[in-house]
Amino acid sequence: MTLINTYADRFIPVFVRVATMFVFIPYLGAKMTPMFVRIGIILALTLLLLPVAEVRTDNQAAALFEAMFVGTALGLCAKLILGAVEMAAQWVSVEMGMGVAAVFNPQFGEVLGPLSLFYTFFSMGLFFIFDLHHLFIEGIARSFAITTIQYQGVFDAVMKLNGFLFPLAFKIAAPIFLVQVLVNIGMGFLAKAMPQANIFFVSFPLLILLGLGSIVLSLSLTVYVLAKAFDHVRDAIMAFTR
Repeated sequence: MTLINTYADRFIPVFVRVATMFVFIPYLGAKMTPMFVRIGIILALTLLLLPVAEVRTDNQAAALFEAMFVGTALGLCAKLILGAVEMAAQWVSVEMGMGVAAVFNPQFGEVLGPLSLFYTFFSMGLFFIFDLHHLFIEGIARSFAITTIQYQGVFDAVMKLNGFLFPLAFKIAAPIFLVQVLVNIGMGFLAKAMPQANIFFVSFPLLILLGLGSIVLSLSLTVYVLAKAFDHVRDAIMAFTR
């Protein structure tokens, strides 16, 4: 309370800016994180930043707008990468014939396929292993040192990351696609050679089995691809808060 009383004039602006930007941090600010955990982290960050944060007390509306703009840009960078993972998982689910199955995805708040949930939690693990959450918290702290926001530069950086969306999704799903295409071609030749055989009942479980196997074998490649993508997020965040 002593700290709050000392910096009472800047507590509300700092708290609102931290809360605004924290909401856009993947996983930590997601709906699946308990509310009291999010409020606790936001309050802790606010108290830590109070003595060193430089806020605009002359124009609160401008300060809040800048916080929302930078926070949205920071979160959107990671959302694009996670959206590519989600897209790849959806492609793989449809290709394996598992698109009809559906589970609730707590990160995106929608009903998606079971592979989407697997890839979501897999990418969440990589998010924390690569310390991306520390990077976003650092981005919040560095945002208070920004004197003038380069709106055009931030917009260009987000659009540049947007160009990685489809290529990244294709890189993640490509190994599984290759196996599925080869299996379908093989089943086609088998159907021509043995017209009396019921290929559907053979191909359906085979596609799922080989698809799951190829997912497991390609996880190391997925980690490598996502690590490179997270490097682009790191560069973008540093560019935003320069």
